[in-house]
Amino acid sequence: MQPREQTMPYLVVLIALLLASLSEPLSLEHLRHLDWQRGMQPGQRCPAKCQREQCPDARLLQSCLWGQVRDLCRCCWECGNGEGQLCDPEPRTGSMFFGQCAEGLRCKAPRRDPTMKSDPKPVCVCTKQDILCGTDGKTYENICQLRALQRRLGEQKKKVMVAHHGPCRAKPVITYAPGDIIALEGSNILLSCEVSSYPVASIQWRKEGDSTFLASGDSNTAIQANGGLRRFELTGWLQIHKVSPDDAGVYTCAARNTFGETSASARLQVIRR
Repeated sequence: MQPREQTMPYLVVLIALLLASLSEPLSLEHLRHLDWQRGMQPGQRCPAKCQREQCPDARLLQSCLWGQVRDLCRCCWECGNGEGQLCDPEPRTGSMFFGQCAEGLRCKAPRRDPTMKSDPKPVCVCTKQDILCGTDGKTYENICQLRALQRRLGEQKKKVMVAHHGPCRAKPVITYAPGDIIALEGSNILLSCEVSSYPVASIQWRKEGDSTFLASGDSNTAIQANGGLRRFELTGWLQIHKVSPDDAGVYTCAARNTFGETSASARLQVIRR
Protein backbone atom coordinates (compact mmCIF):
# COMPACT_ATOMS: atom_id res chain seq x y z
CA MET A 1 0.00 0.00 0.00
CA GLN A 2 1.29 3.46 -0.94
CA PRO A 3 1.87 6.07 1.83
CA ARG A 4 -0.96 8.24 0.45
CA GLU A 5 -3.35 5.29 0.58
CA GLN A 6 -2.34 4.60 4.19
CA THR A 7 -3.17 8.13 5.31
CA MET A 8 -6.55 8.34 3.55
CA PRO A 9 -8.56 6.48 6.28
CA TYR A 10 -7.14 8.81 8.94
CA LEU A 11 -8.07 11.88 6.89
CA VAL A 12 -11.62 10.61 6.51
CA VAL A 13 -11.94 10.11 10.27
CA LEU A 14 -10.46 13.55 10.97
CA ILE A 15 -12.88 15.26 8.56
CA ALA A 16 -15.82 13.38 10.09
CA LEU A 17 -14.87 14.50 13.60
CA LEU A 18 -14.48 18.10 12.42
CA LEU A 19 -17.91 18.11 10.79
CA ALA A 20 -19.46 16.59 13.91
CA SER A 21 -17.97 19.31 16.10
CA LEU A 22 -19.25 22.03 13.76
CA SER A 23 -22.75 20.55 13.86
CA GLU A 24 -22.90 20.96 17.65
CA PRO A 25 -24.72 24.10 18.81
CA LEU A 26 -22.58 26.87 20.25
CA SER A 27 -22.59 27.18 24.01
CA LEU A 28 -24.60 29.93 25.65
CA GLU A 29 -21.38 31.69 26.62
CA HIS A 30 -20.35 31.94 22.97
CA LEU A 31 -23.78 33.24 22.02
CA ARG A 32 -23.88 35.82 24.77
CA HIS A 33 -22.99 38.70 22.44
CA LEU A 34 -23.40 36.99 19.06
CA ASP A 35 -25.63 39.57 17.38
CA TRP A 36 -26.23 39.48 13.66
CA GLN A 37 -24.68 42.93 13.07
CA ARG A 38 -21.38 41.98 14.78
CA GLY A 39 -19.42 42.54 11.57
CA MET A 40 -20.63 46.13 11.17
CA GLN A 41 -18.10 48.93 11.35
CA PRO A 42 -18.26 51.68 14.01
CA GLY A 43 -20.73 54.37 13.00
CA GLN A 44 -22.47 52.14 10.47
CA ARG A 45 -26.25 52.22 10.73
CA CYS A 46 -28.54 49.25 11.20
CA PRO A 47 -30.10 47.79 8.05
CA ALA A 48 -33.53 49.08 7.17
CA LYS A 49 -34.99 45.58 7.47
CA CYS A 50 -34.42 43.14 10.31
CA GLN A 51 -33.05 39.83 9.08
CA ARG A 52 -34.37 37.51 11.78
CA GLU A 53 -33.21 34.41 9.93
CA GLN A 54 -29.66 35.45 10.88
CA CYS A 55 -30.49 35.71 14.58
CA PRO A 56 -29.28 33.06 17.07
CA ASP A 57 -31.71 30.22 17.74
CA ALA A 58 -34.08 31.50 20.44
CA ARG A 59 -34.10 28.06 22.09
CA LEU A 60 -30.43 28.46 22.94
CA LEU A 61 -31.20 31.68 24.83
CA GLN A 62 -33.93 30.30 27.08
CA SER A 63 -31.49 29.69 29.92
CA CYS A 64 -30.18 33.27 30.05
CA LEU A 65 -29.79 33.73 33.81
CA TRP A 66 -30.57 37.44 33.83
CA GLY A 67 -33.02 37.46 30.94
CA GLN A 68 -32.87 38.53 27.31
CA VAL A 69 -32.47 41.94 25.68
CA ARG A 70 -32.83 43.15 22.11
CA ASP A 71 -29.62 43.89 20.27
CA LEU A 72 -28.70 47.44 19.30
CA CYS A 73 -30.62 47.16 16.04
CA ARG A 74 -33.73 46.05 17.97
CA CYS A 75 -33.84 42.89 15.89
CA CYS A 76 -32.40 39.80 17.59
CA TRP A 77 -32.59 38.64 21.19
CA GLU A 78 -29.40 38.05 23.16
CA CYS A 79 -28.48 37.30 26.77
CA GLY A 80 -28.35 40.39 28.95
CA ASN A 81 -25.45 40.90 31.33
CA GLY A 82 -26.14 40.35 35.00
CA GLU A 83 -25.32 42.14 38.23
CA GLY A 84 -21.60 42.75 38.64
CA GLN A 85 -20.73 41.78 35.06
CA LEU A 86 -18.79 44.14 32.78
CA CYS A 87 -20.83 46.18 30.32
CA ASP A 88 -20.61 48.93 27.70
CA PRO A 89 -21.79 52.25 29.17
CA GLU A 90 -22.61 53.77 25.77
CA PRO A 91 -23.14 50.85 23.38
CA ARG A 92 -23.01 51.72 19.70
CA THR A 93 -23.55 49.52 16.68
CA GLY A 94 -20.31 47.86 15.65
CA SER A 95 -18.41 48.94 18.78
CA MET A 96 -19.99 46.83 21.53
CA PHE A 97 -17.58 44.56 23.40
CA PHE A 98 -18.96 43.48 26.78
CA GLY A 99 -22.67 43.74 25.94
CA GLN A 100 -25.82 45.29 27.37
CA CYS A 101 -27.24 44.96 30.85
CA ALA A 102 -30.41 42.92 31.31
CA GLU A 103 -33.77 44.46 32.12
CA GLY A 104 -33.80 46.19 35.49
CA LEU A 105 -30.04 46.85 35.48
CA ARG A 106 -27.95 49.77 34.26
CA CYS A 107 -24.31 50.11 33.30
CA LYS A 108 -22.44 52.13 35.90
CA ALA A 109 -18.78 52.71 36.72
CA PRO A 110 -17.90 52.03 40.39
CA ARG A 111 -16.48 54.83 42.49
CA ARG A 112 -12.81 55.38 41.69
CA ASP A 113 -10.30 54.12 44.23
CA PRO A 114 -7.56 56.77 44.71
CA THR A 115 -5.02 54.02 45.37
CA MET A 116 -5.61 52.44 41.95
CA LYS A 117 -3.86 53.76 38.85
CA SER A 118 -6.61 52.89 36.37
CA ASP A 119 -10.30 53.73 36.47
CA PRO A 120 -12.68 50.89 37.36
CA LYS A 121 -14.57 49.22 34.53
CA PRO A 122 -18.34 49.81 34.32
CA VAL A 123 -20.51 46.95 35.59
CA CYS A 124 -24.23 46.21 35.61
CA VAL A 125 -26.02 47.48 38.72
CA CYS A 126 -29.61 46.78 39.72
CA THR A 127 -31.67 49.97 39.41
CA LYS A 128 -33.69 49.10 42.52
CA GLN A 129 -31.61 48.43 45.62
CA ASP A 130 -34.45 47.63 48.03
CA ILE A 131 -33.80 44.61 50.24
CA LEU A 132 -36.47 41.92 49.89
CA CYS A 133 -37.51 38.82 51.80
CA GLY A 134 -38.34 35.85 49.59
CA THR A 135 -40.97 33.21 50.24
CA ASP A 136 -38.05 30.78 50.71
CA GLY A 137 -37.14 32.63 53.91
CA LYS A 138 -33.95 34.13 52.45
CA THR A 139 -33.00 37.80 52.21
CA TYR A 140 -32.11 39.25 48.80
CA GLU A 141 -30.11 42.42 48.26
CA ASN A 142 -32.40 43.51 45.42
CA ILE A 143 -35.13 42.40 43.04
CA CYS A 144 -32.58 41.52 40.34
CA GLN A 145 -31.09 38.74 42.48
CA LEU A 146 -34.55 37.34 43.13
CA ARG A 147 -35.41 37.36 39.42
CA ALA A 148 -32.15 35.58 38.61
CA LEU A 149 -33.05 32.85 41.10
CA GLN A 150 -36.51 32.50 39.54
CA ARG A 151 -34.97 31.96 36.10
CA ARG A 152 -32.45 29.50 37.52
CA LEU A 153 -35.19 27.42 39.12
CA GLY A 154 -37.33 27.49 35.97
CA GLU A 155 -40.75 25.88 35.91
CA GLN A 156 -39.75 22.64 37.62
CA LYS A 157 -39.69 23.93 41.18
CA LYS A 158 -41.92 26.09 43.30
CA LYS A 159 -41.61 29.75 42.44
CA VAL A 160 -39.86 32.03 44.91
CA MET A 161 -41.81 35.26 45.25
CA VAL A 162 -41.47 38.43 47.32
CA ALA A 163 -42.81 37.80 50.81
CA HIS A 164 -42.35 41.38 51.96
CA HIS A 165 -40.04 44.36 51.60
CA GLY A 166 -37.13 44.43 53.98
CA PRO A 167 -34.95 41.57 55.24
CA CYS A 168 -36.37 38.28 56.48
CA ARG A 169 -36.78 38.14 60.23
CA ALA A 170 -35.07 35.02 61.47
CA LYS A 171 -32.51 33.69 63.91
CA PRO A 172 -28.83 34.38 63.14
CA VAL A 173 -26.85 32.45 60.56
CA ILE A 174 -23.07 32.13 60.91
CA THR A 175 -21.61 32.91 57.50
CA TYR A 176 -17.96 32.64 58.60
CA ALA A 177 -17.08 30.34 61.49
CA PRO A 178 -13.88 30.58 63.57
CA GLY A 179 -11.11 28.19 62.58
CA ASP A 180 -8.85 26.01 64.71
CA ILE A 181 -5.51 27.56 65.67
CA ILE A 182 -2.17 26.12 66.75
CA ALA A 183 -0.10 28.85 68.41
CA LEU A 184 3.30 29.09 70.01
CA GLU A 185 3.35 30.05 73.69
CA GLY A 186 3.69 33.81 74.08
CA SER A 187 2.23 34.70 70.68
CA ASN A 188 -1.00 36.59 69.97
CA ILE A 189 -4.00 34.90 68.34
CA LEU A 190 -7.22 36.17 66.78
CA LEU A 191 -10.50 34.28 66.37
CA SER A 192 -13.19 35.79 64.14
CA CYS A 193 -16.85 35.01 63.54
CA GLU A 194 -19.24 36.56 60.99
CA VAL A 195 -23.01 36.50 61.49
CA SER A 196 -25.92 37.52 59.27
CA SER A 197 -29.39 38.19 60.70
CA TYR A 198 -32.29 40.57 61.07
CA PRO A 199 -32.77 41.92 63.62
CA VAL A 200 -29.00 42.26 63.91
CA ALA A 201 -27.59 39.74 66.39
CA SER A 202 -25.21 40.20 69.27
CA ILE A 203 -22.01 38.13 69.42
CA GLN A 204 -20.47 36.72 72.59
CA TRP A 205 -17.53 34.40 73.22
CA ARG A 206 -17.26 31.58 75.72
CA LYS A 207 -14.51 29.13 76.60
CA GLU A 208 -15.45 25.49 77.14
CA GLY A 209 -15.77 24.75 80.83
CA ASP A 210 -16.59 28.34 81.82
CA SER A 211 -20.13 29.18 82.90
CA THR A 212 -19.96 32.83 81.82
CA PHE A 213 -19.13 34.63 78.61
CA LEU A 214 -15.74 36.25 78.17
CA ALA A 215 -15.55 40.01 78.59
CA SER A 216 -13.18 42.45 76.96
CA GLY A 217 -10.37 43.28 79.33
CA ASP A 218 -10.48 39.95 81.18
CA SER A 219 -6.81 39.20 81.88
CA ASN A 220 -5.22 38.94 78.41
CA THR A 221 -8.33 38.95 76.17
CA ALA A 222 -9.89 41.65 73.98
CA ILE A 223 -13.31 41.38 72.31
CA GLN A 224 -14.62 43.55 69.49
CA ALA A 225 -17.57 43.59 67.08
CA ASN A 226 -18.19 45.62 63.96
CA GLY A 227 -20.48 45.72 60.94
CA GLY A 228 -19.71 43.21 58.21
CA LEU A 229 -19.20 43.74 54.49
CA ARG A 230 -22.93 43.47 53.81
CA ARG A 231 -25.96 44.98 55.43
CA PHE A 232 -27.26 43.18 58.53
CA GLU A 233 -23.95 41.39 59.01
CA LEU A 234 -21.83 41.55 62.14
CA THR A 235 -18.25 40.40 62.62
CA GLY A 236 -16.88 39.57 66.05
CA TRP A 237 -13.25 39.08 67.11
CA LEU A 238 -11.65 37.48 70.12
CA GLN A 239 -7.98 38.35 70.59
CA ILE A 240 -5.78 36.69 73.18
CA HIS A 241 -2.44 38.32 73.94
CA LYS A 242 0.60 36.21 74.81
CA VAL A 243 -1.19 32.89 74.97
CA SER A 244 -0.20 30.37 77.62
CA PRO A 245 -1.00 26.67 78.00
CA ASP A 246 -3.88 27.69 80.28
CA ASP A 247 -5.54 29.43 77.32
CA ALA A 248 -5.75 26.21 75.31
CA GLY A 249 -9.24 24.84 74.76
CA VAL A 250 -12.42 25.21 72.72
CA TYR A 251 -13.82 28.70 72.15
CA THR A 252 -17.40 29.26 71.02
CA CYS A 253 -18.85 32.19 69.10
CA ALA A 254 -22.50 32.54 70.14
CA ALA A 255 -24.89 34.80 68.18
CA ARG A 256 -28.36 35.70 69.42
CA ASN A 257 -31.33 37.88 68.50
CA THR A 258 -35.05 37.87 69.35
CA PHE A 259 -35.73 34.96 66.96
CA GLY A 260 -33.13 32.53 68.28
CA GLU A 261 -29.45 31.78 68.59
CA THR A 262 -26.69 29.81 66.92
CA SER A 263 -23.03 29.06 67.62
CA ALA A 264 -19.78 27.77 66.15
CA SER A 265 -16.61 26.61 67.90
CA ALA A 266 -12.88 26.41 67.28
CA ARG A 267 -10.02 24.77 69.17
CA LEU A 268 -6.89 26.60 70.32
CA GLN A 269 -3.76 24.51 70.87
CA VAL A 270 -0.74 26.09 72.54
CA ILE A 271 2.75 24.70 71.98
CA ARG A 272 5.19 25.22 74.84
CA ARG A 273 8.47 26.92 74.08
